Amino acid sequence: MREERAKEIERKAEEMAEKLANEMNFTLVDVEWKDGRYRTLRIFLDKEGGITIRDTERFLRIYSDMLDAEDFIEQSYELEVSSPGLDRKLSKPREINWALGKKVILILKDGRTYRGVLDYYNEEEGTVGVSGHFFKQEDVALLRLDEV
Repeated sequence: MREERAKEIERKAEEMAEKLANEMNFTLVDVEWKDGRYRTLRIFLDKEGGITIRDTERFLRIYSDMLDAEDFIEQSYELEVSSPGLDRKLSKPREINWALGKKVILILKDGRTYRGVLDYYNEEEGTVGVSGHFFKQEDVALLRLDEV
């Protein structure tokens, strides 16, 4: 029951964040709801040229008001809005689609490492491509942005 409620909170929060991000010309990268001793709703945004602190503050103010108006989260929680950051593991379809065309590092479960541009993703096949090399997602230990 608790897990279902958490998924519902995340789904509703994502729907609202997606709408606002589009209105503000931002890209919604991910939404995370952490339910435990400390509840946190995290929103990760990007935009062409990179998201700024001022952008995240503006989004946070408006989004917080939207959440208050909808009032679908009964418990107290922290709201965080930020950029995804370079060290963020890319695992959800939304995140991987966002990273298409960006430099990434991919580490396979057998330890082999590939650096290059994420140039292919097919959610149905469960396949990602980095600079012309293709991998099954089940074989990938880590996929994240590369600072190189």
